Amino acid sequence: MKKVAISWSGGKDSALALHLALASGLKPQVLLCMVDERGYSRSNGVSMQILQRQALALNLPLVLKESSWTNYESNLVEGVIEIKHTYGVAQCVFGDIDIVAHRQFEESVCQQSGLSAWLPLWGKSRLDVRNEIIQLGIKSKLSVVSKRYALDEFLGTEYSELDFARLEQLDVDICGENGEFHTLVYDAPLFNKALNIEADQIYDLEHVLLSDFKIKE
Repeated sequence: MKKVAISWSGGKDSALALHLALASGLKPQVLLCMVDERGYSRSNGVSMQILQRQALALNLPLVLKESSWTNYESNLVEGVIEIKHTYGVAQCVFGDIDIVAHRQFEESVCQQSGLSAWLPLWGKSRLDVRNEIIQLGIKSKLSVVSKRYALDEFLGTEYSELDFARLEQLDVDICGENGEFHTLVYDAPLFNKALNIEADQIYDLEHVLLSDFKIKE
């Protein structure tokens, strides 16, 4: 059984990629998450506290690698090499759907690290990905929305309850694949326990709005 690492954002697509990796007979060993200087996952804006709770719920170790966007590639390569040696993985699993530049980047990173890349969502339609996430019971809330779109009202919304017709009217990808929005997963079939989360402070950052969720004890 091939040992793999999961590129983990804390969001719905990486959760689906993990689910499909396990269903395909692979053996996930570790979650690798790139974080900013505050310890929040890059793009998805998931706090270190919640990332750690997600890993506990999945019963998988979590490796956090801090990086700016400027040196993201070199730090990601370094992180992948570290987990390759520590966890004996031969492959890294990513949750991208069909943006060619993303796939090329991930394949390049893995090649530099001596691993192969696998993208189990690759080539699926957006509708199929959305439906699979919802039907499997991968539950998430919108943690980040791009300020390029009129999405303020959707921040913190349950992904499965989004007005997808409205998103399409706004020319917003229903999976957020182009960075229109990002999500935070709080429950999934592989979680041994759902996370009890609540929205806290909202941050108005340069290009996005970020809802900082907290664990509700």
